[in-house]
Amino acid sequence: MNDSLQDKIRVAGKKDEIWQEWGRELDRLRESGKMMPDKWIEKDGLLYYKDRLFIPQEKALQSDIA
Repeated sequence: MNDSLQDKIRVAGKKDEIWQEWGRELDRLRESGKMMPDKWIEKDGLLYYKDRLFIPQEKALQSDIA
């Protein structure tokens, strides 16, 4: 995946409440030393669910990807 697409996903994620909520929850678990959910990971500012990139709810971005 190219860097510009990853950047678009990060920017869209900052506007998506669900995306942000998952990111905050992963941060809370990490900071408290609790076990991280095995299906969710955060890497390089991107969220993954079951090893698939979690795409924010932005129609234009989703259209670009589809």
